[in-house]
Amino acid sequence: MSSRLVLGGTFGALLLLAGCKPASGPAPGPSSAQMPAVATTPSPAASSPAPASPAPPDDGPVYHLNRAQTNLPKARLLVGPKQISAELCTTVTQVATGLMHRESIGPDDAMFFVFGTRQQRSFYMKNVKFPIAVAYIDAEGVVDEVVQLKAMDVTPVPSKSSNIQYVLETAPDWFERNGITKGALVTTIQGPLDATVARLAQLQ
Repeated sequence: MSSRLVLGGTFGALLLLAGCKPASGPAPGPSSAQMPAVATTPSPAASSPAPASPAPPDDGPVYHLNRAQTNLPKARLLVGPKQISAELCTTVTQVATGLMHRESIGPDDAMFFVFGTRQQRSFYMKNVKFPIAVAYIDAEGVVDEVVQLKAMDVTPVPSKSSNIQYVLETAPDWFERNGITKGALVTTIQGPLDATVARLAQLQ
């Protein structure tokens, strides 16, 4: 994903992998509805400061790091019948930075964005040098759609649904390679998302 928050768009045994950024706002502070994918950046929502929604990726205050983020907490996720370890992004800076400034993504690497509320989400690829797949996941933990994001493409790609609370970023072919399609249930190995990672969200 990329580097700015724009309007738009957990730990214990849960800590385990990595993904892209959603656009959501901190609490208190910006809320979210539009974000970038892979090394994407979140967008703050109506709060101070409050950019328009959706705002162009380069407008508004900058929340992302100017370097790749490291040492993120991880969670072991079950995506349908498949298990994947994903880095968790739950804070404003983590969500805004996402996969930015990294050189690549491994075939089984992932980043998981956790928001505090359900909204339409939007991700873009500022400062992300490689393509990725992004799953928009609803508040019940069900994959609503999987979209492909192009390297360095700053055009926001919004979710079709306004019920999106989680976003999973992976290598471009991970979902296809593992037979994961719309309707797959996503949980942690400890249980449903709402009972495990949801409480960690600092962005709405």
